Amino acid sequence: MARDYPPDSETLLNGQAVFYTTKVTNTPKSVLTDIQLWRARLQSLSVAAREVHLLMEPLLEDAHQRRQKETEEFLKVCKVRVSGFCFRDAPKSEPTLEQVLRKEHEHRAEISDPTRLVLVDEADRLKIPSLEQVREIFDESEIGIVLIGMPGLEKKLARYPQLYSRVGFVHEFRPLKRDDVRSLLRDQWQPANLVLPENALNDEDGIASIIRITGGNFRLLQRLLTQIARVLELNGLRVATPDVVEAARMTLVIGTD
Repeated sequence: MARDYPPDSETLLNGQAVFYTTKVTNTPKSVLTDIQLWRARLQSLSVAAREVHLLMEPLLEDAHQRRQKETEEFLKVCKVRVSGFCFRDAPKSEPTLEQVLRKEHEHRAEISDPTRLVLVDEADRLKIPSLEQVREIFDESEIGIVLIGMPGLEKKLARYPQLYSRVGFVHEFRPLKRDDVRSLLRDQWQPANLVLPENALNDEDGIASIIRITGGNFRLLQRLLTQIARVLELNGLRVATPDVVEAARMTLVIGTD
């Protein structure tokens, strides 16, 4: 009956932002459903949800054990073991498992939504009706919404006054400067869910190759580092030398120098 929280739950417990990546095929209903689902997941990992979990867990465990014991004892004297009536007529002491589950549901329904920010990636994929749905979410909720997309998204929004009137500001992300990329790599930064060998990015020539290939493009930097990790693992290496970086580059479609 126990439900374990993930190892990094301390971060999630105080989470207030939802990151949503727009699907290629989207409708107002699918966008609303997906965002509601992520907000519900964030809510289920909130501090209040954990308190409900800690409060109800022993009650659920007790109700479960009582039901199991009562059923086993009843089956010993039940003459027709395969009969549905036999199981239904088994005694149930209160609070029953159903009552405890119902009470937990009531407690969870009282938890307020912790979401304060929704980040919508690939927002240029949103069709106008879907954008209107996002606008409605913004209008009906006390949350901020960030639309992340390719250059030109603001021009698309500008054609629709009801949408554009909600835009607070537009920010263009420019490529990272060489010193910024070098600083990231020297600090052993790496994308989430990627594990590079310790000190894999200590080779200055390798760092120079990474900077030259990516040109400060942050997304390309993530992709290249992912491939570098794969090349290192396949070849049993531990340092990203220029040869390793070049081998990783050749697996990506990133154009020529």
